[in-house]
Amino acid sequence: MNSVRYKIIGRSGAGSLIAEFLLTEIGVDYEVIFTNPKDFKTGQPLSAHPQGKIPTMICPNETPIFETLAIINHITDRFGKLAPMRLTPIYDRYWQFLSLMATSIYPAYHRQHHSKYYIKVECYESLRENARKEQAAIYDYIETELDPYVCGELLTAADLYLYMLMRWDIYKDALYDKRPKLKALNKMIRTRPSIVRVLESQPNRKK
Repeated sequence: MNSVRYKIIGRSGAGSLIAEFLLTEIGVDYEVIFTNPKDFKTGQPLSAHPQGKIPTMICPNETPIFETLAIINHITDRFGKLAPMRLTPIYDRYWQFLSLMATSIYPAYHRQHHSKYYIKVECYESLRENARKEQAAIYDYIETELDPYVCGELLTAADLYLYMLMRWDIYKDALYDKRPKLKALNKMIRTRPSIVRVLESQPNRKK
């Protein structure tokens, strides 16, 4: 095994996609260790996260990094790509949108797809409906701000992250209804060669 490669510990189609998207887009070599939830119940040290969450990225020097925003920051900072120049207003905007998506849209999808971790089964639909309402407000806001990307003409990690999140939506027709900018961004990102390559490599991949 080549020790200079990055390693990504994740699951097919899950939050580890963003690390794959970024490294592939930049052209950095890596390997993926695909796991499933039961792997973390057997005591195997597959994830450095204290709760066994994915993704974890192992750097070439064997240092682990967990939490999506930390992984994004490492990749964009280390390679100087897919992020605006530091100490500029557009850099502040970039991090504002990344943080907004990570703290609102991402957990709302988790509540919809993994409701059992939050509430009793008879209350699932109420939980999911509230999550969708929260997301709708954020997506409406993002729709007004895209031009065509989060940071104007500059493609950044925020756009790839947004694309990953939108892939998880259960009601995609409703997501893109009256949100033409979101729909256009989805198409622009989905057809990039790097993204096509990553998605085609996913086990049990979905279109």
